[in-house]
Amino acid sequence: MRKLVSLLGISLLALVLAVPAFAADKPIKVYINGSNLAFTAGTPYLKNNTVLVPFRVVFEKLGLQVLWDSKTGTVTGTGTGLDISLKVGSKRASVNGTVKQLTVAPVSNAGTTYIPLRFIAEATGGTAVWDAASRSVKITVSPSSASSEQEIKAIIQLANQYYNEEKASSFYSLVDAGADKTEAVSNMNAQFELYDIKNTIESLKVLSVTGNEATVYTVEKAVRTGGYYTPDEQYEYLYTLIRQDGAWKISEMELQESSVLLTREQGMKPAVLPQGDQTGIKDTLSKYYQGMNARNADAVLAVMTSYDKEEDDSYKEELRDYFKTYDLSYALSSSNVFYYTDYEAAVYTEVVITDGESKETYTQSLILLLSKPESGAWTIDTTYHIGFDAQS
Repeated sequence: MRKLVSLLGISLLALVLAVPAFAADKPIKVYINGSNLAFTAGTPYLKNNTVLVPFRVVFEKLGLQVLWDSKTGTVTGTGTGLDISLKVGSKRASVNGTVKQLTVAPVSNAGTTYIPLRFIAEATGGTAVWDAASRSVKITVSPSSASSEQEIKAIIQLANQYYNEEKASSFYSLVDAGADKTEAVSNMNAQFELYDIKNTIESLKVLSVTGNEATVYTVEKAVRTGGYYTPDEQYEYLYTLIRQDGAWKISEMELQESSVLLTREQGMKPAVLPQGDQTGIKDTLSKYYQGMNARNADAVLAVMTSYDKEEDDSYKEELRDYFKTYDLSYALSSSNVFYYTDYEAAVYTEVVITDGESKETYTQSLILLLSKPESGAWTIDTTYHIGFDAQS
């Protein structure tokens, strides 16, 4: 009986020894570009200071197509310009036809093939960092340029789609998670309530992809389809994107240039409106330019739409600084109301501006957007500059 017990003890010991030494330790975690990999077919473990991992999950996460030859025990991973081949039990691997020496040979255990992780990371142009305290390996790999560009373009296009579908929350799900999105989502939803705009991306170019950061240049067109009036415009944007947990996010969207898409012919096409409003709008424009010529900030502010005292005071200071800096006079040469409703109007204007010092003159064309409450006079909300035409 004692002999039987001893044999059982030896058998149990053999089973324990057959299990990799990592079993009693904290599981090893593997991260690729910040994304934690989930292994279902086996568990990563240490062998001779080398982390061995089930090959398929790692290869697929790195964007490689996987081929397993059970007859020869050969694992192959292929991607754009890359072909990696390893064989169970062999310390000789191949990278694009070049033989590489491994510190530990691939191992097959319980139907799962394990490969050395650091070798794969470096073969794909990445780095591997082992953290003994957390028992984790962090792999950083720069995806192929073509793959990254496609992902980046897809993010910009999707953001544009969400904007057109008026899905503010979905739009900001594509934005850097480090930013507070609550107010931004609320502001965008408020904009959707007031304006109906269709935005199209006319051109999109990925300027650079460096590590986890990319820059994109776009030309976009915003066309009003309803709601409150806003002119159609073309914008040029510079996007900055960052890669977080393996996914690209929009970090910044910087306006480079903008232009109003309104021709003179369109601006001079008269809208139908009551004579009283026609006279009221004309009177507001006259007072506005009188105030500008008199260099009187209070007179100009009197015909501007008031939003709150703080903003009014700030605008008044800006006007005073402007009048101190520039000596300009204004002569309204043409004006036409080309868009009208009971509560808002868009006026195309051409103004001859003369510099008091140089005596140079030029014509400025712009849109003045006016509004009128149920009881009150027309006031100027904002202006949109169209262009300048120097005079001889």
